[in-house]
Amino acid sequence: MITLLITIYLQDSNAQNSHIRHLQNLPKGTVARFGKGTISGNMTYSPDGKLLAVTCSTGIWIYDAQTDEPLNLCSGHNDAVLMSVFSPNGLLLASGSEDRTIRLWDARSGIELQTITGHEDAVECIAFNPSGTLLASGSRDTTIHLWQMPTGNLLHTMNEHTRAVISVAFSLDDVTLVSSSDDRTLRLWDGQTGALLRTHKGYDTDEIKTVSFSPDGQRIASAGNHYTAHVWDAKTLKLLHTLEAHDYDVNAVAYSRDGSKLATVSQDYTARLWDAPTGAHLRALRGHTDELLNVAFGPDGKTVRTGSQDGTIRLWDPNTGKELRRITGHTNTVYSIAFSPDSKTLASGSSDTTVQLWDVKSRELLQLLKGHTRRVETVIYSPDGKNIASISGNDKIHLWDAHTGKSLRILETLAPDHISIAYSPNGKQLISSCGRTNRVYIWNPNITALYDPILLDGHTSSINSIAYHPNGDQIASGSWDDTVILWDVNTKKALYRMQDHTGSVNAVAYSPDGSLLASAAWDGTVRLWNTETGESVRIIKTPEHDNLCIAFSPTGKILASGCSDETVNLWDVRTGVLIIKLEGHTGYVRTLAFSPDGKMLASGGNDGTVLLWELAAGNSQ
Repeated sequence: MITLLITIYLQDSNAQNSHIRHLQNLPKGTVARFGKGTISGNMTYSPDGKLLAVTCSTGIWIYDAQTDEPLNLCSGHNDAVLMSVFSPNGLLLASGSEDRTIRLWDARSGIELQTITGHEDAVECIAFNPSGTLLASGSRDTTIHLWQMPTGNLLHTMNEHTRAVISVAFSLDDVTLVSSSDDRTLRLWDGQTGALLRTHKGYDTDEIKTVSFSPDGQRIASAGNHYTAHVWDAKTLKLLHTLEAHDYDVNAVAYSRDGSKLATVSQDYTARLWDAPTGAHLRALRGHTDELLNVAFGPDGKTVRTGSQDGTIRLWDPNTGKELRRITGHTNTVYSIAFSPDSKTLASGSSDTTVQLWDVKSRELLQLLKGHTRRVETVIYSPDGKNIASISGNDKIHLWDAHTGKSLRILETLAPDHISIAYSPNGKQLISSCGRTNRVYIWNPNITALYDPILLDGHTSSINSIAYHPNGDQIASGSWDDTVILWDVNTKKALYRMQDHTGSVNAVAYSPDGSLLASAAWDGTVRLWNTETGESVRIIKTPEHDNLCIAFSPTGKILASGCSDETVNLWDVRTGVLIIKLEGHTGYVRTLAFSPDGKMLASGGNDGTVLLWELAAGNSQ
């Protein structure tokens, strides 16, 4: 049995790691966490305006709203947190999660006070009534529950929605509750009894997302998928204003506390401010480099906050549109990780378009490599450790100096959707796979001019993963066409086409001695193949869960697989027996890498985190 000590690395673009360590409530078995995970839900101010809560994959981060200093992390959900809200007196914080639970926390200490169960699917939204006696929760199970506070007793269940409930809000007089749903309706309810008062079909062809009452309770603002937001009469649900200025779907709306302004945020990377009484557009807030997820006005109305998938939370002056400051450290899906040959540095590539280099021993961010314009699909070290190659979903392969982070050259691929790259063992060749052309390309990475690559043509759909045989004479590729192909590097011909998978092949990896090839697929299997004959050696089954990534240990005796159930599995290669299951991610595990010295295993996932698992001495083989 392998014994594991766990150290967690999360993507972080600031230098607060050592300061943040003592704040964190760590998952069982872990010794450290750096960074903050991906922003997965809303953000909200405490009633007195002194605290800011940000909902993310690792829990709910609590910040000092005046200084942006992280104060605490409420951590305990078993899956991504989707919503958090302060109680009216500011003493409690409630959260709803993919794990189907509602949790109540002490807002000052971050200690969990209570877990409330009852929903049968993810809890998408929650809201306290203004008097703090009730908590409403909406779920993907199509129901709204009204809970008594602070006991957590269930009082009423409203089940008139026919699809997921995605937003709830109380009017400030406690009289009315409004809800929105994927069933494309707005519904008004009696805020005390849960009786349905009125239903309005908001859009004929799309959903109504978040809803917000105006402070005077006379209006309701909603966000939708048709590039617009709407303002409704709170009693009749008559449409009053259509807010049109965004170029893509609107994700969230929020009123200022005095009701004079309304803010919207969109997938078009902007926030917009509106005159609430008239619906007139005032100005756009520009600066984010990815989709905006949430928005909140400061208690005094003099500032507005926005959160984005670009990993930042920004503070703006709503009167001038000027950015005042930002919180950094959150990020999105981590698609690739790689250790340097000396095991001292870890490189990661993610949806935030950057490559980040970490010192494994000190846990400090060493370099932030910027140049990609889309998510970084793959990052690798050259065999000598001097260079780093990275590739994004556009048409460029970037080569970097591994020590300075300086850009060395860019290979123009002339074909989009290259998603995987690998160095030959001698470092003289670089291969890439292309989703659009279904081909493998062989490059000379040392040529600075545009290079016409050699093509390996044989798949009928996108190639997800490629790998070089340790002796450099063979290449393996796995594809959406459910096949694995082994190629002869010298003849450029296909040696074997393995067609036993019944789902997309997401990853391929050679054993260190080259005798075996492992492939992981959507069909819930990991397969081992003889690389000399192309014959199947062993099938490892992970029922009901898709395999997204694989990696051999340096000795080849252990195979790690990353799964859609958010776990990392370690398998005995000789027997195919599961050795241990590692749990810690709150999203799909997308990438795996053993350190060359065999002491560590790194995993990255949809939760925006990179976890570093330290293998106990003598047990990593």
